[in-house]
Amino acid sequence: MPERILALRPRAMGDVVLTTPALRSLKRGHPGAELHVVTDPRYAPLLEGLPEIDRVLPLDRDAGSTARLIAGLRRARWMLAVDFFGNPRSAFITALSGAAVTAGYDLRGRRYAYRVRVPRNPPPGSPRREYAAATHLRLAAVVGGVTDGEDARVSVSPASRAEAERLLAGLGLQDPRGAVGLVAAGTWGPKTWPLSHAAVLARRLIRQGYAVLVISGPGEDPVRGRLIDLVPEARALPACGVGVLAAVISRLGAVVGTDSGPRHLAIALGVPTFAWFGPTHPENWTPEGELHGLWWTDVPCRGCGRTSCPHWTCLPALDPERAAALVLGHLERHGRHGRSTSDLGSAARA
Repeated sequence: MPERILALRPRAMGDVVLTTPALRSLKRGHPGAELHVVTDPRYAPLLEGLPEIDRVLPLDRDAGSTARLIAGLRRARWMLAVDFFGNPRSAFITALSGAAVTAGYDLRGRRYAYRVRVPRNPPPGSPRREYAAATHLRLAAVVGGVTDGEDARVSVSPASRAEAERLLAGLGLQDPRGAVGLVAAGTWGPKTWPLSHAAVLARRLIRQGYAVLVISGPGEDPVRGRLIDLVPEARALPACGVGVLAAVISRLGAVVGTDSGPRHLAIALGVPTFAWFGPTHPENWTPEGELHGLWWTDVPCRGCGRTSCPHWTCLPALDPERAAALVLGHLERHGRHGRSTSDLGSAARA
């Protein structure tokens, strides 16, 4: 029986996507071992089908699911267990997995779950902040991982592609390369751009000849509905699984909006993006290169990482007209539009 490696990354969607380079690294460093990955069932379609992953183990958020997973893990033999999440539950699962070697981040209250630990943050003196995918690669490297780059990848099944084509056709998007996916909501309040700003941007994009597809996640239906009320010409992507969402994004000309899971899906699929940042630091969440543009607020407290804010001035300060000009310029240079470059240039100057 081949040796087995267990990797844990239960949530969230963007973070699961950004762990895929480290998963490839583990497989390259241990080519004869099976790689099993624990994640939220919603995100399993993004990993199933990747050549480096042999099995995806679903983990719901309830205590019963945790107990059943641990019982199953204890019946197997694991050469190595790597916790790429590092919250108390994933550390608990890693410690009880029975793996010969356990590895994770050196975090207070969780470090004792691992025999091998690495700092979450890189050594001081680095010229820029560390991209999240590179952080996971450092952890994989200390247990024998061999990197082949920081680019994230996800799996898109034929069934998801077929469903995405059906949804896009139903929305009247026969050539989705002329459509821009717009993400207005954020995972938490301070990351969300004001809807009034998003509406201005959507109208500008539509006037320049782009179709706008509003993308929202679980619990964000009110945001999607209010934005469509403000901009009836925009289309709203119906609720769908993340596999279908990935397939839809793979067909779009670009994805713009907040720092979000759909943006990381677009990056993994090679789709151009443009994002605005306030409480999060763009260097942590944006790969190098010109394909993925950004605009970062200049308020003094930017990059604070706070999930709540008493004054919330960072993203509201990003003027929507200025955002529209930056986005249109980025699309002119990098968008996968279905029109000629000269046509797009004329529209952008109109």
